[in-house]
Amino acid sequence: MKPDRLIDATPVMDDWWLLRIGWNAAAPAPGQWLWLELAGRRCCLPVRDADESEGWVAGILPQGCLPANIGPGTPVVVSALQGEPIVPASAERLLVLGEDLGIGPAMALAERYSDQVRLLLLGGHYGLPARLIPSRFFIPALADSAIAGIGSLEQAGVPARVALDDDRPGVYEGSVMDLLGRYLSDTPDAERQSLRLIAFGPWGELHQCRQGLRASVGAVELVELPGVQERG
Repeated sequence: MKPDRLIDATPVMDDWWLLRIGWNAAAPAPGQWLWLELAGRRCCLPVRDADESEGWVAGILPQGCLPANIGPGTPVVVSALQGEPIVPASAERLLVLGEDLGIGPAMALAERYSDQVRLLLLGGHYGLPARLIPSRFFIPALADSAIAGIGSLEQAGVPARVALDDDRPGVYEGSVMDLLGRYLSDTPDAERQSLRLIAFGPWGELHQCRQGLRASVGAVELVELPGVQERG
C-alpha cells in the first residue's frame, strides 16, 4: 500500500462517483482492481479507465461505500494491482454482465470490444451510473422484460439491458442474474454455445451460479470482486 491523493472525485449519475488516482506504471485493464483506503474506510476500485501517457487510473463506485466529504486532494492509500486483465480473442462473440461494482468494468469492456459484444447486461442494488434510453436493438428473448438501453453504448453499437431493484421504464425489476437466466432460457442452444460469457460482480453472487453458467454457454469467465461495504 502506498500513500497518494485523489486527482478527482466527481459524482456521476444515480449516486455513483468517479474516482481518479495517479498511476505511473503500464495501464491496467478491465478485470483488474485496486484496494483504496479513504478516511479510514477500505474499498475496492475496479478499473474503468486508464491513461498511461497522462498517468492516471479511474473507477466508479456507489456513494454508499465511500466516506463523506471526499474530493480532489483527499489522501488515499493505494494497493498493488489485483486481478488479471480480460482480453477476448478477436473471433469471440461476447455476452457481458456487470453487477454492482462490476458495472464499471463491464461497460469498459463493452466499449473496447463493441464489435464483438452481442449483449451487455447491467444491474444490482445501487442504481446505474449511465443514462437510460429506448433501445434501437431488438432482443427477442427479453422483449417482454426489458427494452431500455444505455445511451453511450447505443451510439457505440452495443445492445444493453438493465435490471434494478426499483421500477423504472424499460428496466427489468429484479436481479441481473435473473435477467441473464431469462435471456439464456429463451435463446436457442446453438446461439448460446457460440457465446463467451464474461461476468463481473460480487464473489457471492457469481460463485453460486458458476456451474449452471458453464452448462449454459460455450465459455465462461468470472471476475469476482469484493462486495460493497457500505458506510455506517
